[in-house]
Amino acid sequence: MGREFSGVLRERIVIERQSAERDALGSAEAQFDTVGEYWAAAEALHGGRGSEAESRSAMPRWRFVLRETQAIRPGDRLLWTGRVMVIASVVLEHRLIPKTILLAEETR
Repeated sequence: MGREFSGVLRERIVIERQSAERDALGSAEAQFDTVGEYWAAAEALHGGRGSEAESRSAMPRWRFVLRETQAIRPGDRLLWTGRVMVIASVVLEHRLIPKTILLAEETR
């Protein structure tokens, strides 16, 4: 990506986390709080999980690269171009240019 990668951050993504609020019975609310909005580079990955990669029902997986942030955690929800995804992994990379790499899988 070179020394400066801001030119490839063309996609706007929103990260959300399930609300910690509880209802009267103590169940988790089906509500999400926004963690932040970020510019990212998106790249499609082939197949789903290793065991599902050849399955027709495998959900598309994506790799997102954005400026370094420690606010995002695995399990957070990613919204992008009308798609809803779950973040499977978060990698903080500090080589050359500090950045955060997200691997996300679309949900049904």
